[in-house]
This record gives sequence, C-alpha cells and structure tokens, in this order.
Amino acid sequence: MEAVMERGVSREASKKASKKPTGKKVTTSDSVVTARVPMEIREQGNEVLKKIGATPTELINAAYKYVIDQGELPKAYPSLEEVAARRRTLTPEQKRKLKERAEEMTLRAPDSWEGKTFDQLREEAMRERYPEYYDEERG
Repeated sequence: MEAVMERGVSREASKKASKKPTGKKVTTSDSVVTARVPMEIREQGNEVLKKIGATPTELINAAYKYVIDQGELPKAYPSLEEVAARRRTLTPEQKRKLKERAEEMTLRAPDSWEGKTFDQLREEAMRERYPEYYDEERG
C-alpha cells in the first residue's frame, strides 16, 4: 500500500513537495504511511475497495481507528472463546415459545407403533398396501 509509489512519485520528491511553503496556516497535517503488502492481497483488496467506493487511504484510516478504539488488531476470525462469550442465551419466555413451536411441529407416532422396529412397520405397511403380493407369497 505504498501510496507514494502508486502515484509514481519518489519518496524524496514527496518530502520536498510537502516542505514547500503554501502561505496557509496549517493546524494539522497528514502523514504518508508506507506498508509492504503481498501483491495478490493488494490487488484483491483494491478491487473490493473500488466496488464499495472506498480508497486505500480510507482503509488505513479505518484500521488505525479500529486499533485505537479496540486496543488490538482486527481478527479475520473470532477465537472459540470469543464465540462462546457471544453465545446468546434465551429468556424464559423465548424458551417457552421455542418449546411450543417444537411441539407444534412434532409428528406423534401412533400407539400401535410402540416397540416395533422400522423393518416390522415397513412390512406391516407393505402387507396392507399390497395384500395380493403377500397372499401369493404365503400360498
């Protein structure tokens, strides 16, 4: 993200240009930040910045503001401890509503299925649906 080099201006020329008197009283000044970024990351990042209408300067300023506010670098992925700490807990009312909805969506099995395996239930259903096949088989 070498902003100076992106514009094709050498570091020395940039320093000389910044020292020229302008005749205006300046209360604050901007500084140039130079950073080494892998070319592929820079290209991909610049594409995204362009899509969202932002500049590398805005990215760097946002990063500095984040570090100032949070006291740490931004993380690409939260740690497991952070995920656990953010885990949402339900209020008793939310738990009650969730339980009610689960009950409404639950399909109750008939009492006649009690104690039977899936294979037994399937065979019963097949005998009811295709009695002619099972009668011939037995006969």
